[in-house]
Amino acid sequence: EEVLPLIRNECGEGAKPLTTGASLGAFLAANCYFKHSDNFRGTIAMSGSYNIYNYLENYFDDNVYFNNPMMYLKNLNDDFHLHNLQKADSIVIVSGQGAFEAPERSRELSGVLHSKGIPHLLEMWGHDVKHDWEWWRKMLPFYLGKFFN
Repeated sequence: EEVLPLIRNECGEGAKPLTTGASLGAFLAANCYFKHSDNFRGTIAMSGSYNIYNYLENYFDDNVYFNNPMMYLKNLNDDFHLHNLQKADSIVIVSGQGAFEAPERSRELSGVLHSKGIPHLLEMWGHDVKHDWEWWRKMLPFYLGKFFN
């Protein structure tokens, strides 16, 4: 309600920003994009975990469901949201495979996106790429340059 009007005021009414984040920020960026794809161009999600249920000690309610991409994307079938996501061209899910990374979480999200016909890029960086800002600082400019010139 506050950020998008500010961006559009500065960049023009047609501005569609990108969400991006690393680690917990990857979850937040991806969740925001998947829920509001009509307002954003895409997302770059680096080294994220996209199933928050694993962190909630078996607590579950509608807030958990509707903020858990691994749950709500599997059941997404409405024409508006699913159609917007199916015409996406800027969804990047990336993970390292080194220390403290969990690439299976990115693969799991990719599997759900694939099952729904949502185009995306899943990339796994090397086994030397650990869960750290040193690598995210390399990933972000790489994908910005690749997709958003």
